[in-house]
Amino acid sequence: MSFYSSIAEYYDFIFPFNRAHVDFVKSCIEQPYEGKMVLDVGCGTGDLAVELTGMGFRVTGIDYDQEMLAEAKKKDQGSIPFLHMDMRDLSKAFKPATFDVVLCFGNTLVHLSDVAETGAFCGGVREALKGNGKFLLQILNYDHILDHGVWELPLIENDTVRFERSYMYDGAANLLAFETKLYVKATGSMIENTIPLYPIRKGELKAALGKAGFAGISFYAGFDKSPLKDDSLPLVVEAQAT
Repeated sequence: MSFYSSIAEYYDFIFPFNRAHVDFVKSCIEQPYEGKMVLDVGCGTGDLAVELTGMGFRVTGIDYDQEMLAEAKKKDQGSIPFLHMDMRDLSKAFKPATFDVVLCFGNTLVHLSDVAETGAFCGGVREALKGNGKFLLQILNYDHILDHGVWELPLIENDTVRFERSYMYDGAANLLAFETKLYVKATGSMIENTIPLYPIRKGELKAALGKAGFAGISFYAGFDKSPLKDDSLPLVVEAQAT
């Protein structure tokens, strides 16, 4: 069972819906929202897609994990296309200039294996976007993580779950082993996973976006568009297709 399949049932307890995601999208997109086409890459359990649909956006959600998509479909009851697909296959699945906005939140990008795959994905996003369309992205600030040895992420705990997250860095391969332990309090069970992540640096990401055809690239420390600092943990990006 994959990492996300194993935690899909509990995902909304680990990462509950964040209103700041919606506010960020609204701050980057001109009104009216009605009819604007949105692609949510790594849509997870679908909260953001459902919320944006309620505002008038026409949203398509994609995710590689079937169990996450099953949770998303329970919330929507059929009005949103939730598609099982690989984020590397955008150009195969969608015609050029289909979307006004492409979203990729939740640290999804770093599941790509290297900077070449990241560049190809950015190219696929640019192709899928209409002229002047927006690419909105969120990962972690891996410059801070790698340069300052941040090998443990903040604990997530509530009445339902305890979620521990840590990294092991392989400098030779330039990959992080993302190690998680999910404790389910009602059952006393523990779900443990390890997956590789490519810790892309800000400079690499900016270069990949520029090469793919994006300009006006802005980096923030959060969805509130606060200034990025050396020790910021989140990294949020707004880029416009040229």
